[in-house]
Amino acid sequence: MELVAHRVGRLCGQAVGGQLREHAERYGVVEVLDRIAAAVGQGRVDAHLADDLDRLDAAFARNGIDGLTTGVRGFEPWPGGGGHPTVTAWTCPSPRPCPRSVPVGADEPPACALTGAPFVETRIPL
Repeated sequence: MELVAHRVGRLCGQAVGGQLREHAERYGVVEVLDRIAAAVGQGRVDAHLADDLDRLDAAFARNGIDGLTTGVRGFEPWPGGGGHPTVTAWTCPSPRPCPRSVPVGADEPPACALTGAPFVETRIPL
């Protein structure tokens, strides 16, 4: 289910600004987006959520937007070195959080674009 959580994080990043919902309405999958948001709000990462992410991706792909929740694959070398450096960031507030994070520095924490819940301040090991 780690892949599902990663896909939710990618979707959350796409939801900023409201265009995701507008497109979901236009493509006839707003109820799928609503089910995804409800699952995220409940911290539910399961096969039903994966199926809904697939449905959302397929609807967007039929309209020329590929990889909405899957993105493109890339390679980065494993960072070497010693110690355990960390950064402080705003992270997803869900009971089963997505991997999305925003650097601390803004006056207010950002909010989850799917559920509206404010992000929480977290230390992230690098």
